[in-house]
Amino acid sequence: MLTLVESISLAGDRKKQNDDACGQTGPRAWVIDGATDLHDQPLSGHASDASWLAQHLNRRLYEPFGDDWTASLRALSESAAASFHMTVKAPHERWRSPTASLLMVIDRAPRLHGVELGDCRMFALDAEGAAFAKGGREGAREAEAASAAKQSDAHKPLLERAETLERLRRGRAALNQPGAEWTFGLDPRCAEHARSWFIDVKTPAHLLLMTDGFAALADQYRAYDARALVRAALHKGLQELGRQLRAIESADADGARHPRFKASDDATALLLRLT
Repeated sequence: MLTLVESISLAGDRKKQNDDACGQTGPRAWVIDGATDLHDQPLSGHASDASWLAQHLNRRLYEPFGDDWTASLRALSESAAASFHMTVKAPHERWRSPTASLLMVIDRAPRLHGVELGDCRMFALDAEGAAFAKGGREGAREAEAASAAKQSDAHKPLLERAETLERLRRGRAALNQPGAEWTFGLDPRCAEHARSWFIDVKTPAHLLLMTDGFAALADQYRAYDARALVRAALHKGLQELGRQLRAIESADADGARHPRFKASDDATALLLRLT
């Protein structure tokens, strides 16, 4: 049985919307990270197309689904596309199409099933002290940091960095095509590219589901490893970890130590108990 212990969702920029979402119902729990808009006029009519997609997907994930998650993800993508195109009639560049990372866990006792698209993360610690780290692709954080380090205009707001923005738009346009990386989006083919995994955990166990903005505590800033971050979530609480995350970023606001495209990213985490 999955039980929610605590959750947190911090906006990266408190003057803007939070593009993350998360939820838990019955044997399922998930985190969603909407990919930051690279344009200043959202097509959806919402605060951002990223937040629109994250919230649309979040609402739909509370509905009942069968065991075929390829079919379920395809249906979720089709639903998002139909809703989006009710508002957006005109053609638009590929890089404007909203996308999101999704990581979901499903309790299939005695195993834990994971389904993911994108770069969200799950760390787990079981009753025997075994630690698990799942989600995302190997080296993704390092590649992003290397790309961010090349910026010549990092002192400007993101949407005013012409060279950086062009590079990010090319990367976004290259997603969700044959032979490329896939995230959740308006193309139902994304369902065929979702990664699925199973792990055996000894209960009671604790799971920490995170968007990459929160997982940066371990993956980018190296303040913790997987085992230590779950333990810190249990002993310190997610609010304290959120304060620590923002303190690290405030002390490196210009990204000199940890190159990145935003001073702070939206950061969402769910701490769950599995019994």
